[in-house]
Amino acid sequence: MTDYLFILGKNWTLSIAELLVSLGDLRIDFKVKDYSRTSVVIETDRQFTDEELVEIQAGLGGCFKTGRVVTSYELGLILRAFPRRGRIVKEAREKLEECSWLGKVWPRPAGARIKYGVSTYPAAKDSPVDLGKLTLGLDEFIKRRLTQLGAKKASYYAYEGPDKRKPERPSTALWPQTIALHSLLVPPNAEILAALTTERMYLARTIAVYDSLFQRHRDESRPYISAQISTSPKLCRTLLTLSGAKPGCTVLDPFCGTGTILMEAAVLDMRCIGVDNSHDAVQGARRNMVWLAKEMGEQLVFRIEHGDARKLPETVKEQVDAVAFEPDLGPVYEEAPSREEAESSVAQLTELYRDCLVSLQSVLRPGGRVGMTVPVVVSKQGPVLVNLDKMVENTAFTVHTLLPREVFPDSVKNREVAIRPERTRLPERKRGQIVQREVLMLGLD
Repeated sequence: MTDYLFILGKNWTLSIAELLVSLGDLRIDFKVKDYSRTSVVIETDRQFTDEELVEIQAGLGGCFKTGRVVTSYELGLILRAFPRRGRIVKEAREKLEECSWLGKVWPRPAGARIKYGVSTYPAAKDSPVDLGKLTLGLDEFIKRRLTQLGAKKASYYAYEGPDKRKPERPSTALWPQTIALHSLLVPPNAEILAALTTERMYLARTIAVYDSLFQRHRDESRPYISAQISTSPKLCRTLLTLSGAKPGCTVLDPFCGTGTILMEAAVLDMRCIGVDNSHDAVQGARRNMVWLAKEMGEQLVFRIEHGDARKLPETVKEQVDAVAFEPDLGPVYEEAPSREEAESSVAQLTELYRDCLVSLQSVLRPGGRVGMTVPVVVSKQGPVLVNLDKMVENTAFTVHTLLPREVFPDSVKNREVAIRPERTRLPERKRGQIVQREVLMLGLD
């Protein structure tokens, strides 16, 4: 059995759900060995190559780094070695200093010039471990051991500046630009992931990293950006994963807007079809795709047409493999509406979504899936949700459950960080937003 470590995004529950769907589509046996709010460890008898891990990471919107686990330590040892408060236990530090796992990352360090860095991810916000000292301690232990084993030079990189987004948060993880700048994914260089859970610390060698630099460039530099609510590129990738889309597939977005989902699909080598009822959006999405093709230096296969999501056969003349979209989420409210107003809006939207699903039955291949969002309108009296039973009523679609119970062994249930399995909807929300999102996965029976 081999363990793989995945570093999660802010919406960690959705990140895990997306990862499990991605692995499930590979038709392999696996289980969740351990997890926290920042990482998840997957155990499987499948021996992934580096290239396969890079491909898995590329398709994920909710996971930022993927690594192969080389060892793990009991959390108690880490607490004794690097406590945030209290006495340091010398023997615990000496145990970590042995770096008995080093040969799995650097089998022949003698004579090599090695650059590396440790990125540490806590189990929770208030970690009892001194994360900064742990990170630098591991960096120093590795350097000392590599030198003892004959490395010509061993240099490490540590991110010690404040996090620009949250200055109070400890900065113990390397950013993608640092990893790229110093070629830390190219042997003999390496990034070592140190992920803490409520029970253990896992060390893994990073194999793949989410390309956040190109993602930001796509999002900020594309020629057409809508002033309306937009879908983040990361969420777009998650929707593509839920839809079951793979490289070479034909993907349809029946509410394509500015084409963000289509752009992410194109980056993943998918054929793209977009439909929107706004002429401006159609023209803008086409401009974005042409721009992306020039940026990538590749010829992209796409078609974007003006049309009605409720009458797709009039526009889409071919069968598609997968469907991913964020539909019309309703009005943009300046202040929270009354429950009556919110319920009226959500009821109209539910009818729109049902009509779209009926239309999709004619263009989506049998057994195909849909990854989509629906709104949650936070009224003055509380949240108003889409009735999923009504949404799929009289259609051939079923709402699939996420986070399957069978991949969570008893050993990782009922913990401090609990996951509620078998969920049909997962929130994607930002505090203070009146119109929030839920993420769904549907299947065509």
